[in-house]
Amino acid sequence: MIPFLLKGLLRDKSRSRLPILVVAIGVMLTVFMHAYITGFMGDTIEMNANFSNGHVKIMTRAYAENMDQMPNDLALMETDRLLEALKTQFSSVDWAPRIRFGGLLDVPNEQGETRSQGPVYGLGLDFLSPESGEAGRLNLDNALVRGQIISQSGEASSANSFLKKCTSTRVIRLP
Repeated sequence: MIPFLLKGLLRDKSRSRLPILVVAIGVMLTVFMHAYITGFMGDTIEMNANFSNGHVKIMTRAYAENMDQMPNDLALMETDRLLEALKTQFSSVDWAPRIRFGGLLDVPNEQGETRSQGPVYGLGLDFLSPESGEAGRLNLDNALVRGQIISQSGEASSANSFLKKCTSTRVIRLP
């Protein structure tokens, strides 16, 4: 029976080519989309964990209720003892203190009037102590377009596209 069916498929090319082509394209699209979505979702989850969310967040209940507003007045203060206790109790976890904040950046012209402004989102990280590992965790060595990673107190870093819109300054020294 099978040799009879195979002879029929091979003799009538319109019946054999189309189903094989449809199945091949379907399998190819399925494999491609599965690989694309798996890679995309994996990178998204990894970036969220490394950049904004982290694997474990410690915050006050009041801060957690208003987390979308980034209320710095409800953030944890004097975290040195807490951080040491966490490092002792959970030594397998890499602990890094961070603070998120938002604001309005105003770039003045030569006369001190507003040339451009825009909302900004900031992330306070520890780049100065070598054991923090923040530059490696955020992959800043490979992502840096121009300028340098923060190396001393009073420096700030910004996205290249944002600085092109606002000013030509690469590293802004804070007073």
